Amino acid sequence: MRTIKTIIVFFTMIIVHFANAHPNGNIIVTQNGCVLWSYVSPVGDIDHHASIMLWDQNSSPRLFLKSEYESSDFFLYTKDNDVFIIETRYINSKDIFEYRVLKTSTAFEKPRVLWPWFKDNWDIGVGGFKILSDDQLVFVRHPNIYILNKGKTPIIYFDFPSAINKMRPVAKDKLLLLGESEAWLVSTDGNVLKQWNNLIEEVHDDIPLNRNAIHDIDYSNGNLLIAYWGKRSFEIIDSNNNRKIVLKKEKPWVPHWVAYLDETPLLFSSFLDFKNGFTADMKKSTITPNFLMYSKNKTINIWE
Repeated sequence: MRTIKTIIVFFTMIIVHFANAHPNGNIIVTQNGCVLWSYVSPVGDIDHHASIMLWDQNSSPRLFLKSEYESSDFFLYTKDNDVFIIETRYINSKDIFEYRVLKTSTAFEKPRVLWPWFKDNWDIGVGGFKILSDDQLVFVRHPNIYILNKGKTPIIYFDFPSAINKMRPVAKDKLLLLGESEAWLVSTDGNVLKQWNNLIEEVHDDIPLNRNAIHDIDYSNGNLLIAYWGKRSFEIIDSNNNRKIVLKKEKPWVPHWVAYLDETPLLFSSFLDFKNGFTADMKKSTITPNFLMYSKNKTINIWE
């Protein structure tokens, strides 16, 4: 998959190395308590057909949407009763990426196309995005945050003094920004409301791909939830700036996505065997997911 100079780059490199077997993407939680996340279908698909899984606490996870296209990914955003989907695909014959924007509701009917396919020179969606209207979105591509009108060229959304690797819309129209070792809660005009420093710590254990980095964050009521790739850990920094590990994964598991379901952390990791990613005939991947809910100091399995 694509290579970009952001915190996403190391995960994208994994995708290249394993012949597109593992997806980019993210997790979202809708206002009616449904959880959606990106993966591939079937799990370990060599051709990398993107998929979106759907789950609520009253039912088992199910496949909501599968891309028709190889080398594809889905990126997700929700607001009120709407769910927006950026679908990306790589066209090998032209050596280009394309993206389009889809829309559905929290009733989860078949998505309709808002924006048709456009050539993607900006890694739309990879660093996080927010829909402002059916014709306008905001996205991050290192080191800036951009606004994009349908069919136009992106321009800077607001100037920010530090490089941004990733963005996540959070409650009450705020944005959560991730840098290299910092995170910021900001207003829609970039005014910093809260800041976290020194997120990256010294690690003496084996570091996956030698990338001691934070892969994903979420925020709720003063608490910062972290997927720390380099430490193979999920962590929380509370409103008093106390930091604790809520779950430590063992090699070769790596954490990469997090989200809050109300105040309950959702923790997503994958089994990534970097030396033996596929069987000898390249038909079966050893890359598998593990999606957990952390509640009352214990983990509850959602999907694997």
